[in-house]
Amino acid sequence: MCSVPGFPTPGSEVPVLITGVNLNSRCGLVELWVNMDDGREHIYEQMREEIQIPKRKFDDSEGKPGDHCLVCIRSSWHRARIVSIQSEIYDVFLIDQGRPHTTTSEALAYGQSDSFLLPPEIESCILANLLSNENNWPERATKFLKSLPGKKFKGLVQDVLMPDRIILLDIPIVSKHICKGGVLKKIPADEFKGLVLKCLHLPKGEDSENCLITQEQSMNVSCQLEKHDQYFYPELLTDTAESVYVTEVINPQNIFCKLLIFSKAVKILSEQIHQHYEESSGLGLVQPLTCGDVCAARGLNGRWHRSLLKQNVTGDDAVEVLHVDEGITELVPAGDIKPLHGKFLRMPVVTYRCSLEGVKDQGTGWTTDQTDYLKSLLLHRTVIAKFDHHNISQDVYSVTIYEGNAECINTCFIQKAGLFRPSIVDVNDESEPISSSVLSSLEDKRCTDVLDNVNADGLQEETLPDSKSLAVNGWTEDVPSSGAVDIHIHKDGPEHPDLLIQSNGHLSSGFHSEVQNDCGNGEITVGSSFTVNVSCIESLQKFWCQKTENMYSLRLLMQDLQEHYASVHPQPLTESIFVARNPINDMWHRARIIESHQSPVVDVRFIDNGQTQKVHLRDVHPIDPTFLRLNAQAFQCCLFNPNNPTSPTAVAWSDPALTEFQKFVDSGASSDFGLKCIVKAVTSDEEGLPLNVVDIETPSDSACKRCAQAEAQSYSYSTYNIEVGGQEKVWVTSSDSVNHFYCQLDRNSRMFKKVMDSVKQLVGQTRRTDHPLGLQSICLARYTDNQWYRGQVVEITPKLMVHFVDYGQTLVVRESDIFPFPTEASFARSAPVQAVPLGLLGVPEEVPQEVNQWFADCAINHSLTISVVAKGEKGKLIVELLDGSVNVNAEVRKMISQMTQQKMPADQQLYKNAKHATEDRLMQELMNGSGLKEAEQNDVQCDNGLCAGGELNMSSVTISSVSAAEIKHDQTAREGRNQDLDVILEEKETVLAETFIQAGSSDSEASQLHSCPEEGVKICMYKRPNISPNMPEEVYASCIVGPDYFWCMYTNTEDLDMVSSLALEAGQAQQDITFPKTLGQGSPCLALFSSDNQWYRAQVIRKTNDTFHVLFIDYGNECDVNIKNVRPLPQSLLEKDPQAFLCSLNGFDESKGSWDDNVYDDFYTLLVDKPLKVTAIHIGDHSEIAVPQYAVQIQCENMIVNDEMLKYWKPVATEHVTTQNSRTENLPQDSQTVSSETNLDVSMGNANTCMRKNPNISKNNKEQVYASCIVEPHYFWCQYANTEELNEVSRLAQKAGQAPQDVMFPKTLHPNSPCLALFASDEQWYRAQVIHRVDDAFHVVFIDYGNECDVDSKDVKPLPQVLLDMAPQAFLCSLNGFVKSEGSWDEESYDDFYNLLVDKPLELTVLNMEDHSEIAVPQYTVEIECDGVDVNAAMQKYWKPVAKESVLIGNPQTETLRQDGQAPNMTHLSVSKGHMNTDTYKEPNISKHKTEMVYASCIAEPHFFWCQYANTEELNTVSRLAKEAGRAPQDEMFLKTVGPGSPCLALFSSDEQWYRAQVIHRVDDAFHVVFIDYGNECDVDIKDVRPVPQSLLDWAPQAFLCSLNGFVKSEGSWCDEAYDDFYNLLIDKQLELTVFDMEDQSEIAVPQYAVVLECEGVIVNTKMAKHWKGLDTSHASVEVWDEPFDLPSLVEQEDEEF
Repeated sequence: MCSVPGFPTPGSEVPVLITGVNLNSRCGLVELWVNMDDGREHIYEQMREEIQIPKRKFDDSEGKPGDHCLVCIRSSWHRARIVSIQSEIYDVFLIDQGRPHTTTSEALAYGQSDSFLLPPEIESCILANLLSNENNWPERATKFLKSLPGKKFKGLVQDVLMPDRIILLDIPIVSKHICKGGVLKKIPADEFKGLVLKCLHLPKGEDSENCLITQEQSMNVSCQLEKHDQYFYPELLTDTAESVYVTEVINPQNIFCKLLIFSKAVKILSEQIHQHYEESSGLGLVQPLTCGDVCAARGLNGRWHRSLLKQNVTGDDAVEVLHVDEGITELVPAGDIKPLHGKFLRMPVVTYRCSLEGVKDQGTGWTTDQTDYLKSLLLHRTVIAKFDHHNISQDVYSVTIYEGNAECINTCFIQKAGLFRPSIVDVNDESEPISSSVLSSLEDKRCTDVLDNVNADGLQEETLPDSKSLAVNGWTEDVPSSGAVDIHIHKDGPEHPDLLIQSNGHLSSGFHSEVQNDCGNGEITVGSSFTVNVSCIESLQKFWCQKTENMYSLRLLMQDLQEHYASVHPQPLTESIFVARNPINDMWHRARIIESHQSPVVDVRFIDNGQTQKVHLRDVHPIDPTFLRLNAQAFQCCLFNPNNPTSPTAVAWSDPALTEFQKFVDSGASSDFGLKCIVKAVTSDEEGLPLNVVDIETPSDSACKRCAQAEAQSYSYSTYNIEVGGQEKVWVTSSDSVNHFYCQLDRNSRMFKKVMDSVKQLVGQTRRTDHPLGLQSICLARYTDNQWYRGQVVEITPKLMVHFVDYGQTLVVRESDIFPFPTEASFARSAPVQAVPLGLLGVPEEVPQEVNQWFADCAINHSLTISVVAKGEKGKLIVELLDGSVNVNAEVRKMISQMTQQKMPADQQLYKNAKHATEDRLMQELMNGSGLKEAEQNDVQCDNGLCAGGELNMSSVTISSVSAAEIKHDQTAREGRNQDLDVILEEKETVLAETFIQAGSSDSEASQLHSCPEEGVKICMYKRPNISPNMPEEVYASCIVGPDYFWCMYTNTEDLDMVSSLALEAGQAQQDITFPKTLGQGSPCLALFSSDNQWYRAQVIRKTNDTFHVLFIDYGNECDVNIKNVRPLPQSLLEKDPQAFLCSLNGFDESKGSWDDNVYDDFYTLLVDKPLKVTAIHIGDHSEIAVPQYAVQIQCENMIVNDEMLKYWKPVATEHVTTQNSRTENLPQDSQTVSSETNLDVSMGNANTCMRKNPNISKNNKEQVYASCIVEPHYFWCQYANTEELNEVSRLAQKAGQAPQDVMFPKTLHPNSPCLALFASDEQWYRAQVIHRVDDAFHVVFIDYGNECDVDSKDVKPLPQVLLDMAPQAFLCSLNGFVKSEGSWDEESYDDFYNLLVDKPLELTVLNMEDHSEIAVPQYTVEIECDGVDVNAAMQKYWKPVAKESVLIGNPQTETLRQDGQAPNMTHLSVSKGHMNTDTYKEPNISKHKTEMVYASCIAEPHFFWCQYANTEELNTVSRLAKEAGRAPQDEMFLKTVGPGSPCLALFSSDEQWYRAQVIHRVDDAFHVVFIDYGNECDVDIKDVRPVPQSLLDWAPQAFLCSLNGFVKSEGSWCDEAYDDFYNLLIDKQLELTVFDMEDQSEIAVPQYAVVLECEGVIVNTKMAKHWKGLDTSHASVEVWDEPFDLPSLVEQEDEEF
């Protein structure tokens, strides 16, 4: 056997690195791709460097199949061979990677002549002498073989088959293992070679020169080892995402997806096939007869398809075929099957069989309902599919599918079908390394050799912030940020394993002051298991385990540590691993500092057990490298959560689950068997450290199962990320005492609504179960308002008591009003408990009951603010409670003090009628001074008695004298509760009759009224309207006075009709002459409205003689009603909520401005008789009538009314005026006036309108300065050389930065607002000015320095007046003598200008001042002298003046799209990785049948052109905003979120301006975008895109995509002359456009409008009819265009819902 040049000699032993594996089920062979390590790596490295300079790039459609070329992938060139060309798409084979790749001609180039002399770096092999016994590969074999890539072995070259370049390679260690299980059988070498040659269709022999099978066939086994006449399926890369079109859904394991990028090519091929077989008779070829043969088949829809026989053809019967491009299986007559012409085989099949990842039928099969539901989600829809892995044995891809809004369809289907996701990480994933547990079964020493060379790339770098390098034995080098570290294990004995680390070619003893985690890639892998000791439990999301097999070595290490550090002197700490003395047991441990408190005490984590302790720095010492040889013995774990397998750390386990886990661990540790740890997945925690998702098992049980069972009987609790020092807006829901009460977070209102919706859904299902209720069982319980809520049983005997977990209230309930929580998954079961326990700071433990009662009445159902001071046990927060500016804690302490001084008797109740003047005075003072406004019942939504802001319909006072026993919540006794509300009201006791009368047992809104001077005052009250904060309501304006006073009424009038009916009936009652005497201000009544003589609910405003002035609370209008025309209000009408509510426009504070007189008519016209969408922002009480008034935002016809009214608002100047600095007097020039006062900017909401001084700069005066921020000669900042005032500003800023956070403050900020901002780099506070808002951050400029950055909204604070009064210490400059419009700077100017100025004292003279166009600061035109050099003169050489002529700056539509009369090639969408940006633009403001005046902004052809409104006022505003937003710095994170359809700002290269755009697809380092305000498309470099601010997303596109109406694409085509004529008809002419229909454009995610155009009196549609060629098969005839185009009649024809 002779050797082949470039190949190893047959019979030789070679080291190989396996890079890929393919398993072929038909032939039973294992195909490998290997890299042979024969010492030529440096040659290939040199070759890779040389090919980075291609000879030349391809021009258009150069190249043909078989040609060598270079292909650019991620900015690097690779050797390749062209396999096929389809239109502009090239399929190439990467020679040195052994895999296919799809690209375009733009990424291809010719290489130098010697670039292809070297043989492929990756060679194709077949695992020698092994043949599968089964048709389908068993799972265990697939798992083992797919784990081989990335591993090195020694192989024996058995033969080399030419010309196919296939090596028969024997790897004994692999063969031995795979044959041991009986999976494959071993056959003689000669017989095996013959079999391979037969499969390859080669004659038996070594010289087969006549057969031209190339290596490219090896990229897909079906193409190499099977017949020639087979379809080619390009193998997809796993762990990538693609846009796909779902063509067929059989069940979740059988879904066919077509790559969207090839859909146009497949459509063209389909047309060609159909046309070919309709016109031909089969060309006399032999009909395919055998199952598996390719063929052409006529489907049931009458069209011809590329197909595959699924059974043999035996006669004229129907035959089952698979249409490969659709994935559809049909029975077709044998006569409709023909041979497939070879030319139709060239196009690969791009429709793949897929299976939903993580979806299993659990052995029961799929029901029709499940399949139908899945079809409704997927069939014939375009979605994004992430190809997770490829099951080669079944030829199916496991996929995770996402909708355009990023919703995961797999998860959606699992939840709907009630399934469980089997695991987080599939252990069959190809990318996983072989675990040591799998290889251990090989029982061969060579296996150990393999393990000795395992790559351990995951050596964690965890250094202190100032640790930049690590020193070992005097040698210092930077720690590599990435790259493999080879670990060579020398087995010197079990006691002290000697580890040598090789890093960057250097050997050192021990880790470089670093200890490798024991969870290295080679030791802890998914699926591995080992015996452990659980050493530290912080939570079920974070606990620490130690391998028991290493405990002996750890004990020795601990002994050595104690001896070595028994006497040691303090030394400086320079490393990240130390030894620290545990203060609990005084023992030394290896440790890592995790937090420093800027004090002598630090927080450390002991790396060998995971525990954390606070340790004094004197007990922390550097570690001797000797003690770094043993790996860290504790590894971080998270318990696998079967109820949330995809995100194990997302939802916290409950306390009962944690308790159960602790019991399980304690029990297992004390048993003879110990605890076994099974790794389910490996991820990372919030700090990027490895986190192993595990289950802990004993021989008979598992922690997962036990904790899940405990979890099933408990709710989850969340801290909601509330931090000490933070502030939250809350709703107080219940109160036991001032030391223990409950609230709901205002920001959780949406979550709570979802909880209640879920509860209602569960209650609607079958409730009764056999599952008994026990103590602590979770349940659903009914309250007296007949509504169901989440609860937990806290007492069974003597009475059944339930704790309502979302409110904190505990009550007695009937057995009929409670049932166990349904076991099925639901949002109500998984959502965390909403009630947060609170206690007031600084009040005594024992508080008089009167104070607790007063606090409950004043606080419950109110919106207050908490400032968190500390955290107590079981999630309780110790808080300062604020009601506006009133500190409730102080009021409570004051009340307790006064009551103590007066020694009030215990039996005197706070709410009894006072008998002594001193008590009257005390109560009046307390009630008024508390600031807890009784009438402010908050903007909460009451739904059948439930207030969605947080409160149950529970009166805050005791309505039953039943004394409740002490109960438990979270297994902790709740103290301080004296009485509870009893749901079972055996005796309804009248309580506090002197103060109020309850409206009924279900009424939660029993409120105190304004006192009435007359006796017998009726003090019932209406409920509050059902309005939730921040929840939109559909309404009409029922009574409009002005922007600060108008009433809205719900559009759903069902309740109003019922109220009207009841009022009409109640109004028929006889007049009660005594009733009017009981009415006072605020009293409810029935009143007769004289205009229609009907009775309506009303509320008394005032009484005048014999007349009441009333407000009709269901409408909002007022009128005078005679005393005889009022009637009592029955209870049934009191219990109905008002159907109208009083509003005012949010954002306009009457104390800060007034309305222009013109506002009232315009506001009325804007609202009247129009459907509105109203969102309540906050609530107050109207000062004159006793009703709540809601500050709202209104949306009307896609317009924000608040914004529209802004032009009528006249703000008043603030009182504070600063004194003008005398130095500024010389500065104004050319009639400019400059002062230290800044004009106020007004924005929506409570705008921050503070004024800021200007810098103290005088014209023509010299200033000594430094350049603090240098961008370019037209934009740089200077700072005074005298820093005395700057130091004072900095000191005051740090002091002001310590103030508590004001959560409302960021909402008042707008562009130009001053603020304090935290600079992330040094964690210091500085004065800043807002430039614009970016999502939850502000882009600010630091006015004392000039630099800009993004600051999180939580890191901004108000600027105190003392800092507002101090002038900025830096000022913006521009070099004098260089006018921007008259020239530009040379590229070299920027670096030289920077070097001229940086860190040098400068002498600066101001010559002029103007306001900067983009940020609201003055910019000074200056001359600078530096070291005697005139900087202005020195920069003159870099200035390039332009010719004095008019320069036309075009808009993006100037980029011509027409070329040779052809339509542009619209590229299909592709998908980028990462979390997709799901924001979208609004749809254009286009109405059907309404004429618009437009211009054609981008013309491709009659079926594809864009129009732009003739009125460009909005376009100009959008352009201005886009230009401003484009100055924002590049956001690297934003680029990762951009995918097809994502909105963005893009820089148009022709005019260097920013415009709104939408991504179509990504091309290497560029995005192909469409400019949505113009319509043209172009490629934009990745660095030239920015996020779109919300202000620009809110503007509708100013252009829209059109096609001529009346010309259906499928029924004809345009002649060649059509394109030029159409272009000339439209270009630069004003057009009248009418929309007739709308549909989504199939290739770019924008709507497309079918329109009729009229231009200069000519109907364009009629004019273009002559160019239309209709198909013969079309039912429609183009003769319809012969008649004049009648627009009105066409409108009548197509008058349907748009």
